Amino acid sequence: MTEATPQLSQPELEGEIYYLSEQEGGRRNPVASGYRGQFYYNGRDWDAPQTLINKELCYPGENVKVRLQTLSPNFHVGQFYVGQGFEIREGTKTVGRGKITQVLRTDFNYWDFDTFFKELKPEHKPVDFQNIKSFSTRVRHALGAIKQISNLRLSKSLSNHSQMLTIECNLREVGNQALPLMDEICDRWRQEIQLANSHYKTELKPLTKGVQFELTFATWHSSFVTGKIIVNAI
Repeated sequence: MTEATPQLSQPELEGEIYYLSEQEGGRRNPVASGYRGQFYYNGRDWDAPQTLINKELCYPGENVKVRLQTLSPNFHVGQFYVGQGFEIREGTKTVGRGKITQVLRTDFNYWDFDTFFKELKPEHKPVDFQNIKSFSTRVRHALGAIKQISNLRLSKSLSNHSQMLTIECNLREVGNQALPLMDEICDRWRQEIQLANSHYKTELKPLTKGVQFELTFATWHSSFVTGKIIVNAI
């Protein structure tokens, strides 16, 4: 009997990787599908199992095409573009260098406010005072139902087109619930808050005590609204 090759359930990215030879400071042994070296980009390590394409083993000193699936997808939305570089690491040791060749999951495609405003059609105008009140009600209803957060506060600045609405709240208890809560906020953003079209991306920022989670968004239908959801976990 032969062992089945591990397959990813929902691959999100394709890339090409050169695995360093042992003489270059890389691995001694080959990698196979299912390998979970750390996926390093933008200054942080992440978990992202690999499936090798058209190859059973990749030996040190060889190139290989791979598919990747992240284990924390909400933190990778809006982050990737074709040609983007990354590394594969084991601890602090770089064992492979690669680049993104295809973004398979649509919402993983990179965006920023410059690209967002270039994409907008002339008929898409910023929300007015009445519409921002309606959108704020959606936010309060969706996030207010989450028992782990408290002190929900909203502030508006319609003249600042890159941050028209700021939503800030606190995590009641810091601990193992923090990351699942971030996933719940992203789910509520997609299912209950966003308008017909949406970009968002997330970031974890270390604080002196604790962390701060930010979800930056731009969402639009006939008009658009931008802003941030900020969760203080301290």
